[in-house]
Amino acid sequence: MAETRFLKPQKHISQKVRRGGPSMEVAILAAVNAADDLIGQYQGWAVDDLEKLWQSFVDTSRTGRADPAKLKELYDMTHEARGQGGSFGFPLISVVGDSLCKYLDGRPRLKARDLDVVRVHIMAMKAIFRQGLKGHQGGLSKELHQLLGAFRAKVTDQEAG
Repeated sequence: MAETRFLKPQKHISQKVRRGGPSMEVAILAAVNAADDLIGQYQGWAVDDLEKLWQSFVDTSRTGRADPAKLKELYDMTHEARGQGGSFGFPLISVVGDSLCKYLDGRPRLKARDLDVVRVHIMAMKAIFRQGLKGHQGGLSKELHQLLGAFRAKVTDQEAG
């Protein structure tokens, strides 16, 4: 059995860290200001991202089907919008993005009926952003989640039947 040895560092960590710098209050204020700047920039990013997502959908709609590469692109863009929505104060965009990600996940291709589901979800995200529905919207989040879940289930049931 090997013997356990303890090594004592030559310098304590406190000797390696520089003293001074901003106070805790100043550091927190700087972080809050940086977050506010990012939120302001997000508005521009979101418009661009949702427009790219819409354009990807339009391109896919022209052919009537989405090949695996186009499907992955739609999924990745939706996944990004879902994450950013929640991070930047638009939790309803996250609800809709999550619903669309669940619908797209595992599908090898999109058929015409699937494109209707994608269109409704993207239009919902654009409407939420355009209406400025930031923060918690009471029961709307739950209702939207249930409505989109029922919509996905209905389309999936129609495909199976």
